[in-house]
Amino acid sequence: MKALPYAALLLACVLVAACSNPRANPPANNAPDQRQPDPDREAQTVRLRVSYNPGDRFRTTRTLTVAEKTDVDDYYTTSEELTLTTVLRVDESGRMLAVQRAWELSASTLSVNRGTPQQVKGELDGCTLELTQRSSGVDARVLVGNVDVGRQQFVIEGFDAGLLPADPVRRGDTWTLEDNQLSGLNRLIEALEFKVQTNRLICAVAKIETDAVFVSLDWRVTAEYAGKPAVLRFGGELRYDRALRLVSDFKLSGGRLGDSTNQQVEISVKRRPAQGWLDFGD
Repeated sequence: MKALPYAALLLACVLVAACSNPRANPPANNAPDQRQPDPDREAQTVRLRVSYNPGDRFRTTRTLTVAEKTDVDDYYTTSEELTLTTVLRVDESGRMLAVQRAWELSASTLSVNRGTPQQVKGELDGCTLELTQRSSGVDARVLVGNVDVGRQQFVIEGFDAGLLPADPVRRGDTWTLEDNQLSGLNRLIEALEFKVQTNRLICAVAKIETDAVFVSLDWRVTAEYAGKPAVLRFGGELRYDRALRLVSDFKLSGGRLGDSTNQQVEISVKRRPAQGWLDFGD
């Protein structure tokens, strides 16, 4: 029954920290080819810049699953969070400075050996907060619900937006994020009682289309677990919507290399504009 505390810790962590990584602006590593300019390739240069306007609304669905096999039992955990965000203020580049965010769903289910799932509501389920960016962090004010915001850390933008570089990119360009730039992803690993030592996410522009840009993700973590070294690796992809100027899809999956418990972790983030409170889409 050793895996159960990890699953419980993961449930508590993901419902609070799924969007807890501050936005970063890493530069693209690949510089344009100065020797032989290629007009066709230059035409594919794009900026992956997230931008909003006051009054914009969007829904974000975050789903985290953990499948873990032990010598005794199999555990399957699913955590889901659905939020509606209304943009209140932005800076000159369109980055959000203040939002109203409603947690329409925050829940986790745990099943053992594919038995009847046990559901636990998250602390933010049904709550609405006003989040304001300050130089020292994000202030949270409760508008609806009963939650102790002093015990939690909030950010206005999710970690997926924080993966995008400020500089223009082309197909094949890569950039790397490390350490505190990936604090949101780190929390996922730390919830499983791993002590992160080194942390590197390699991003590469895989495909540029008329309406979207696809970026591949290769996340490598070295950590300490129960006093012993551990290596984890995750792969995935994000989709940047060029017309909407936001990350519409983000996927990451993987686990511990050489893990005898066969623990697999998957995280999915989907975001889309919303016309109003009753616009739930598909």
